[in-house]
Amino acid sequence: MWLFRKSVDISRATPRRISSNDLSATSRLLRDGARRYYGLLGGDLPALLAANHGLVLEVGSDLVAVVLVNWPTHATCWLRGAAFAEGVETRAAAALLMPALHRTLASHDIHTVYYAGEEAADAWLIPILQTHGYASDTAVVVYEKTTLDLPTIGNLHVRIRPATKADLAGVVQLDQRCFEPQWTKNDLVLGPAIEQGPYFMVAELGPELVGYAFATTHFGGRLVHLVRIAVDPARRSEQIGVRLLAEVITYASAQQANVITLNTQAYNTRAQRLYRWFGFVATGEHQPILRCTL
Repeated sequence: MWLFRKSVDISRATPRRISSNDLSATSRLLRDGARRYYGLLGGDLPALLAANHGLVLEVGSDLVAVVLVNWPTHATCWLRGAAFAEGVETRAAAALLMPALHRTLASHDIHTVYYAGEEAADAWLIPILQTHGYASDTAVVVYEKTTLDLPTIGNLHVRIRPATKADLAGVVQLDQRCFEPQWTKNDLVLGPAIEQGPYFMVAELGPELVGYAFATTHFGGRLVHLVRIAVDPARRSEQIGVRLLAEVITYASAQQANVITLNTQAYNTRAQRLYRWFGFVATGEHQPILRCTL
């Protein structure tokens, strides 16, 4: 079996589009490969393979390397997985996979690919990506709040209620108005979050959907992670984001959480001012974001 071979002759390798037939081999490679990067949610892999969102490298009938991207949004996508089998010279394999991946993406009118990883865990991958045109774009920084006090509760005219399936289309449209293409979330992410997530609230002014907040809970509710606050750009400066954040903190208090965490882009100084006002403190952790323009 190739996972235990001492070396792989990359000169015999051929890249091709991934498919559903590769699920077993891809899962095994992402689990047991010598070099691995995995940035997917648990149930994403079968759907990505069915949609051919990636490439594999084959030697004969053996799959020895794989690279995966997520669903494109407005001509952008994210690198979400990469794995190389034991005995594969990683740089040589990447020299076959990455240009082929970029050509495939460009042929489907995708012009930008992003990568978010961990400097320590993915130290092997970042230099390889840089060789293939990936450069620093920004960083995601981490904030936390360990006291659940509130400096204010925001706009009292805003109605906050739980999101329902009927809100999905409006939430997706709002998200696209609020964020740059690479940061938007589509219905494949927001739909399950609305239906299954522990906390997904929308904000309304009259009949108008003007914002939403999405949070997850961890460690039996002791940690609440604020995944997203979105406010219609036309309604900013009306303390809608303030109200949504206050509601999240109130929810965390009801869960008897010890800490609330959130991530935001280093350049999003407007949001960071709001978080610091509410008592969030930067932890010093950051996640590098790389970008490749095809």
